[in-house]
Amino acid sequence: MIPISVCIITKNEAENLKKCLAALSSYPFELVVVDTGSTDHSKEIAGRYTDKLYDFTWIDDFAAARNFAAGCATHDFILPIDTDEIVTSLDWDELQRAMEQHPKSVGHVKRLDYYETGNDQQCLQVMIERLYNRNYYHFEEPIHEQLRPESGISYTYYETSVVIDHYGYLGGKELLSQKAKRNLELLQKELAKDPENPYLYFQIAQSYMLMRDHENACSYMREALLRNPPPGNAYTRELVCNYGSLLIDFNRPQEALPLLSYYEYYSDNMDYLCMIGLVLMHVGQPLKALPEFVKAIAAPCRDSIDPRSPSYYVGYLYEFFGKPEIARVHYKNCGDYPPAVEALTRLDSI
Repeated sequence: MIPISVCIITKNEAENLKKCLAALSSYPFELVVVDTGSTDHSKEIAGRYTDKLYDFTWIDDFAAARNFAAGCATHDFILPIDTDEIVTSLDWDELQRAMEQHPKSVGHVKRLDYYETGNDQQCLQVMIERLYNRNYYHFEEPIHEQLRPESGISYTYYETSVVIDHYGYLGGKELLSQKAKRNLELLQKELAKDPENPYLYFQIAQSYMLMRDHENACSYMREALLRNPPPGNAYTRELVCNYGSLLIDFNRPQEALPLLSYYEYYSDNMDYLCMIGLVLMHVGQPLKALPEFVKAIAAPCRDSIDPRSPSYYVGYLYEFFGKPEIARVHYKNCGDYPPAVEALTRLDSI
């Protein structure tokens, strides 16, 4: 068996830490907890699950804390987990096989980011880098830290069977604003050092989204795209889709038309196709919008959009075209999706 050390950095999140460690205790991990200055009973909670408990004086640098935690581990393979994350699925034997096949690569895990939009809770699926050998990789960047290979090693990765639920984007507006403001302060410092880095603009936009400040979020998304982020990076797709959606919400769909330039990269993604379909609808091109929604129904990739949305929009357009019976079929395909249920009620009343 290849041993794995799970490394957690935490501060004043006792209840989340308890849930996080309880889920991890089902697996043969070494658990390493690094506390960065808690004043609640986080350290007491950690002590119930592990004797690998350390203190780290906070220096506004998440990468430094991550690297310190990895240095405290007994094993070389490190799996960083955040306090507000819960491992919900893990095939240990499959994970071991993948690690044996890719000893110098980074294992990506699926994380489900839960967040609120109005009165609804939605989920964004992302693949993120996590499992690594500390002999070959280390963390860099003080905020939204990323793994970097040691000299002479090329960054390669593989996908693992690990699934994590992430609840850090849920909570009251005041709590989320505090977290976002903390991140913004660190991000702005980094942006002053590297003003042409699109990733920093994207992360600043994400912080403003947490604060429900969509105007500023939209502005920073625009700045990020002006700096030509690599289309192959996962964050770029999220950036493109979020920016297009905000422009639609702000009734500025014409500004979103240039996002069609990413079509060759994201034409297999349901979120992107629906966003493009909505842009085309809002600029008065429903005939061009329809095939985008049809294509979205069978798209193999999805991030956060409700999978019933494409069928609903196909139904909506057929209703718009004066073909209610075809629209009804597509609405029924949506099951109990509220907009479709409302549409069927409307058609039944005619």
